[in-house]
Amino acid sequence: ETSETPVVDGQELARSDNEDEDLEDTIETNNFLLGNFGSIDTEEQVEQRNQFRTQSGISEKFKIRQLLDSWEEPPSENVNQGVSIQAILQFKQSLAFMDLSFPFTSAFGLASTRDECIESSQEVYRRLTAGELTLKFETLSNLARDQNEKIDEVKIKDLVRVFRPDRDGKLSQIDFIRSVDAVYKELRLLRASIHNSGQIDNAYELMINCLFYFILACLVLAGYGIDPLSLFLSLSSIILAFSFMIGSASAKYFEGLMFILGRSPYDIGDRIHIGSTDSDPSTDGSLSWFVEKVDLFSTTVRLGATNEVASISNAAMASSRIINAARSPKALVYLPLKFAVDVPYSKVQIMKKVIEDFVKDRPREWVTLIGIRATKVETDRGFISYLIIVQHRESWQNIGTIVASKADLFSFCLEVQKQLDMHYEAPPVPVDLKFRDGATPSHFLGYGAEARHSDQLDNLSAHSISHGTRTPHHKRSHTEEIKAISDLFAKPKNKSV
Repeated sequence: ETSETPVVDGQELARSDNEDEDLEDTIETNNFLLGNFGSIDTEEQVEQRNQFRTQSGISEKFKIRQLLDSWEEPPSENVNQGVSIQAILQFKQSLAFMDLSFPFTSAFGLASTRDECIESSQEVYRRLTAGELTLKFETLSNLARDQNEKIDEVKIKDLVRVFRPDRDGKLSQIDFIRSVDAVYKELRLLRASIHNSGQIDNAYELMINCLFYFILACLVLAGYGIDPLSLFLSLSSIILAFSFMIGSASAKYFEGLMFILGRSPYDIGDRIHIGSTDSDPSTDGSLSWFVEKVDLFSTTVRLGATNEVASISNAAMASSRIINAARSPKALVYLPLKFAVDVPYSKVQIMKKVIEDFVKDRPREWVTLIGIRATKVETDRGFISYLIIVQHRESWQNIGTIVASKADLFSFCLEVQKQLDMHYEAPPVPVDLKFRDGATPSHFLGYGAEARHSDQLDNLSAHSISHGTRTPHHKRSHTEEIKAISDLFAKPKNKSV
């Protein structure tokens, strides 16, 4: 008798000997109930046992993963020992291919601009659907077949990662065009980043050449019998005065140089946030800038909210915290909600299940629901604050897509609250609109400078004087109080000299 270890998601599920004995006892008990008193060593019974073990292992693993916190494996970096000449030539050919009008081959169509790429995507989708409403992913999976007509698992995973079909394996036209458009953007940003990196490399090469020719000049002078040190000492006074002039500027320049060449915190097209290391970032996404140009001296950025362009010294950002949205994949989104204290916990579990289904039905937008956690309990005010944590598919680079998905999920959660009668209403707070004794309307309206508003206060006092005596505030009528407040906002009359 041989039993296969169940494999789930490419990993074998380990099982103890005691668990195997329990499973065998369960199968024997089922056979007894079904009237199978004979031997259990038949092929059908062995297959039934293995199938039962596999299902039991899958369900057990699923329950364990539900109880454990979500965690991602750290990325493993593949260190290449060297780059071959063939790889360099292929990279050069790829760059030349990206500059063509057909970067996605001539079968796809023109894609030199974004508009042409969208039009070509529509035409390709029309040819692939052949009159159907939606495109089946099975049609695209033919691209992953090798020469022997077998499906390449690596290629099929890449296709799923690019197009992200729904749970039924279908792809709408807008989703197909969005996927192609995302690849087109990455292609153009990669080309711009490589071009900018070439400019930085040329500037760095110029610095190395200056240092090389300086050392070469010293060697030539020494070859002709001229001591370079004595020559520099004769010019020491001039060099010393010049060093005081450019000392601080040179220090900042080299600090910015090490910032760009050493840290490399961003590339062309990245969305970044520049802030102090002492401040805390926002959980809703920080105010960001788009990187447009990078050199050894400064960085040109554009504010995403207003399209304002600014130039920042690299040395000024060396001591700052740089948040790179393009290098922050799978954004975490937080949604705060309030439930009444008398809401049973069973409804909270129902709402969690409904949100999980909502997230699973949108694989192009969301990865998973991290959890729903109670963050604050206010029994006096009658509510419990909950925080919904969801992981989005996009990075913070595409903050517009994240905000739109967050708005849809927020509206869905509010609708579920209404359907489950979990809506929280704040208790009414009493408001006293009467003036206290000794107070004037200026205390409530923010007029603290009596000299600035002397005319208005005089008008207010005039209404409170009757027959040469001041009337207390609590004895004035409501009409007089309203008239006194209106006079505060009236334009002062020009006094004749």
